[in-house]
Amino acid sequence: MTEDRSDAQPAEYSRVSKAICIPLICLIILGLCFGACLIYKGMRPAADPESVTDEYAAPDLKDMVPLSLTSQEPAGMVVFSVPDDVEQSDIVTENLYNERMLLIRIATKSEYFYGSLSSSGFTVDTGRISGDSALVEEAGVVYDEAGAVLVFRMALIYEYELTMDGNTVTMEAHAPHDLYSGIVVMDAEDYVQAAGVSGEVAGRCARLLEENGIRVYLTDYDIPEKERVTITELMEETGADMYIRTGVSSDGEGRHGIRVWYDPLYYIPGFGSIELGECCLRNVAVSASNKAVGIFEAPRDSILYEIDAPAIYITFGNADDESESRLLADDSYIDRLAEGLYNGITESFNMMGDMKK
Repeated sequence: MTEDRSDAQPAEYSRVSKAICIPLICLIILGLCFGACLIYKGMRPAADPESVTDEYAAPDLKDMVPLSLTSQEPAGMVVFSVPDDVEQSDIVTENLYNERMLLIRIATKSEYFYGSLSSSGFTVDTGRISGDSALVEEAGVVYDEAGAVLVFRMALIYEYELTMDGNTVTMEAHAPHDLYSGIVVMDAEDYVQAAGVSGEVAGRCARLLEENGIRVYLTDYDIPEKERVTITELMEETGADMYIRTGVSSDGEGRHGIRVWYDPLYYIPGFGSIELGECCLRNVAVSASNKAVGIFEAPRDSILYEIDAPAIYITFGNADDESESRLLADDSYIDRLAEGLYNGITESFNMMGDMKK
């Protein structure tokens, strides 16, 4: 008996169609998505240079080619040319203020544009940089896979503004106190103790302050001591209005809460270290819903005695206490500490502003 396959053929044809069509449809969808991504990439604005500096590895200064500034003018500025393939978005600056160093990263395919070392070890400087030599103690260039990194060791701590006109870039240096109405030096004591809560609070508080126009300079103890500026130099050169050291206590099991220390020898009418300490202690304790232990005179070996501005040392809890140590490791609690410190600093600036009126 002959088998009737009239019903089987459409079913087999349907299976074959599905086997071909489904992958084809998937490929079409993937193609459309890829095209949309390309369009989005082309349309979106360039990234903020300051937000991408963490992507770059630190240049090896052992490979730096020394360069010189060819003139004394213009005052307060450095002028340099860039290769033809460089656009403004190819230039990223990094202000390493703890080392008085400015890095200018230039994405280019041009090799040895600014200078090189000859086979005999002599510097070949192409003279592409000029400007106020009083600003710069040392200049050089390091080449890497991305292009060139101009390295400037500055005489003082500055803020920088870059403008580009054709192939010429002008870097203008500004004293920080000429740009900002409020400046804070924030000094995180110990990055290891209590899971680094001191550094986390300082960093998060700094972001909140800078979003609201207050410039924050964070200390960096990863830099060797002989290469970094001192606390007093950082305060003086930035013209900072206040100094805040953050940390945690180690007071043994069973003691908890937030404490503040201040320099009793520093006093100005209306607003000083005591007022700053009271503001920050109250606001941090309220935000964190923790105990405000009190305000104390700093021990005589404290850095606070070297600061010629309102200065405090605030500890966010006791790392020796098991329950509080767990609390200090909680991310939401760290956020509340940072928000409280931010509130205390902004309230302090408001009080200082009222005092100056």
